[in-house]
Amino acid sequence: MAPLIPLLSLQSVSRRFGSFQAVQDVTIEFGPDDLNCIIGPNGAGKSTLLNMICGTLPVSSGSILFGDHDLNRLSRHQIASLGSARKFQVPSVFPSLTVRENLVVATGNRETQERLSALAKTVQLESMLDVSASELSHGQTQWLEIGMALATNPKVLLLDEPTAGLSPDETQATASFLRELRGKVTVVVIEHDMAFVRDIRAKTVVLHYGEIIATGAFDDIQNNDLVRDVFLGRR
Repeated sequence: MAPLIPLLSLQSVSRRFGSFQAVQDVTIEFGPDDLNCIIGPNGAGKSTLLNMICGTLPVSSGSILFGDHDLNRLSRHQIASLGSARKFQVPSVFPSLTVRENLVVATGNRETQERLSALAKTVQLESMLDVSASELSHGQTQWLEIGMALATNPKVLLLDEPTAGLSPDETQATASFLRELRGKVTVVVIEHDMAFVRDIRAKTVVLHYGEIIATGAFDDIQNNDLVRDVFLGRR
């Protein structure tokens, strides 16, 4: 079988803020319909890396390819139109609208009721389609925004700490439906909750001071002495 061509490819990507090197020489590939998690201590460069992927920040050097498109040359709108969707850490939904109406807005009124129900089911909100977004719990609001991102039919879904502020049950439910996205969309998650990272069974990338120090299955990552030293503050 021929190897899968990466959907998203970062090649020697760096980002500087004046004299501060936030991300340094990062090279990584994300395959089609793959599930990936980027972890690291505070200040590791995770959000900076995500911002460069979605076009919020330009790279200082290196290149980011979406298929055969060089993202360095494209605007945020153009990057999104290629099939990139991002959910930020703080949910951004329309509180006065119902779950169904929020999804309709996200789809641009192009989807059928069957499709809307399927989207809501994917993010655990099927029974709450006609509930106002203002009545949702924090976790359910996070799920709604993920559903709104999925409503755009992205090829790449970027999630910035999707379990922030969630209860243990909500975190477990989030892991469950993210695992079900494997094979349907390339997912890149930034996360701090190690139990969650273990639960989603994703390819894991570890950043430290802007550099990749380890990559692989989570079981291998958690047994890596360098990674353990970094998370315990010994390095």
